Amino acid sequence: MLKELIINNFAIINELRLDFNKGMTALTGETGAGKSIIIDALGLLVGSRSSIDFIRTGKDKLKVQGLFEVNSDSPVFAILDHYGIDHTDSSIIINREINRKGRNVCRINNELVKTNTLKDVGKFLVEIHGQNQQQELMDEDNHIDILDRFSDDDFKKSLHQYQELFHQYQEKLARLRAIQKDSQNIVQRIDMLKFQIEEIDSAQLKKGEDEELETEKNHLANFEKINSSLQESYRILSENNIGAVDSLGNVRNNLDDIKEFDKTYQELYDSINGAYYQIQDDAATISDALENLDFDEDRLDEIQKRLNVIDNLEKKYGPSLDEIIQYGQNAHDELNKIDIDDSTEDKLTKSIEKDKTDLLELGKALSDDRHAIANDLEKSINNQLKELFMKNSKFNVQFKTLDSDSLTEKGIDQIRFNLKTNVGEDFKPLVRVASGGELSRVILAFESIIAEKMNVDTIIFDEIDTGVSGRVAQAIGDKIYRVAQSVQVLCITHLPQVAAMSDQQLEIKKETVRNKTQTKVLLLNDQDRIEAVSLMLAGTKITDLTREHAQELLELAQGEQKRLD
Repeated sequence: MLKELIINNFAIINELRLDFNKGMTALTGETGAGKSIIIDALGLLVGSRSSIDFIRTGKDKLKVQGLFEVNSDSPVFAILDHYGIDHTDSSIIINREINRKGRNVCRINNELVKTNTLKDVGKFLVEIHGQNQQQELMDEDNHIDILDRFSDDDFKKSLHQYQELFHQYQEKLARLRAIQKDSQNIVQRIDMLKFQIEEIDSAQLKKGEDEELETEKNHLANFEKINSSLQESYRILSENNIGAVDSLGNVRNNLDDIKEFDKTYQELYDSINGAYYQIQDDAATISDALENLDFDEDRLDEIQKRLNVIDNLEKKYGPSLDEIIQYGQNAHDELNKIDIDDSTEDKLTKSIEKDKTDLLELGKALSDDRHAIANDLEKSINNQLKELFMKNSKFNVQFKTLDSDSLTEKGIDQIRFNLKTNVGEDFKPLVRVASGGELSRVILAFESIIAEKMNVDTIIFDEIDTGVSGRVAQAIGDKIYRVAQSVQVLCITHLPQVAAMSDQQLEIKKETVRNKTQTKVLLLNDQDRIEAVSLMLAGTKITDLTREHAQELLELAQGEQKRLD
């Protein structure tokens, strides 16, 4: 249960320290005094979303602290152990700070934690019920979750087993859809790779082949010019009497006669002598070239066709012969890596069918359990409604079985809560027939039943009694008091009948200090409670008569408490 709450710089709260006891605590006061702000601050302690807008004007940060005393068998200790948070006794201390830069600091037992950790711990400490719960009840999609809250541990285990299989089933379905979607693309890719490999392999390309072919092509294309040039070159070098070779030979012989007389002549002789033998070799080479020179017009055509093949492949697969060869190798490698197992899709389909069969079997078992839970819930809710002066109202749970292709992670059931408020009427969806006051009573009926099943020690009712008055207000007060016999209850109320049923009453007031508004909270004694309840009865002006009525109401409430105890 919540033992102590400290709030600093939260909205219009400057500094506030509140002590709480077990049982029912009523938070009363005028609208806007700060009652809901206190609940919002408590919500921060159990993981609600933060905002810098919560910070009091002129302050740099807000701080909220809470001391909780928890039963030794509470599941919250398993959560603390999971996160490695020390706990030496039954106390849990939570701190949360938010500054204007958006920095959010959370601590549990003085250890820094993330907000998600705060939520995991907080859900076992405090349950807040207010407008959000009305919205939850008004959304039919939530009805199956609300029904499941009334289940036992065996049902929860079965539901968990179903959900694990459902997620496995969904993953397999997604995989199968992906395989079916990609299979056509894979086949097309294989066909393309095979075509490319065949086209490249059939060309039987060799590295450097294109350069060799270009050289040979140039020879054949310029045969006449090459032949003519070689013939003339050979004639110039080798023709008797006037040939270059004979001329160099004559020069060499003349220099040979005088080389011994001067070093310069010797150098000239050596140079001409080297040139003479080089020219002789060149002449022989030209002669061989002429002998080997042959023109084959068919060969030129073959070369051109081969070069056209290479050029066409370069346009498709790369700007060079080496890149074409590499592309072909890559295509071979990719084709080898593609693993097409025709049995994969069949195996997966059979596995999915088995999972679906198992899901339907588990879902049917869950549905049978839900029908039993729903029967008990209907009886309990209808009894609660009678006590809340809705004796002609009837509540029921309507089931719709989903078809096998529409399974959800919650099973085969679609749940809707129905209500009929008058004799002779048909059941209609709760979301369409319940008025504000009726909806408040239906919510309270749910909470009265589930209070004993909840794993929390503190429940907060935030103006759950809106829209009711008179004897219904007294019935709601009785009902909340009964809930408070199982768990600690904090209740924001504007109804004097509800406030009178509380074990302690906190009066929230708004005052102005130094041109700033701030919230003040008073723990009321017996006399103070008479004045506060008188104001709730009178609205504005308190008279002796309203005080008498207030005192009578408080005395009647004490008698009612004893009866309920």
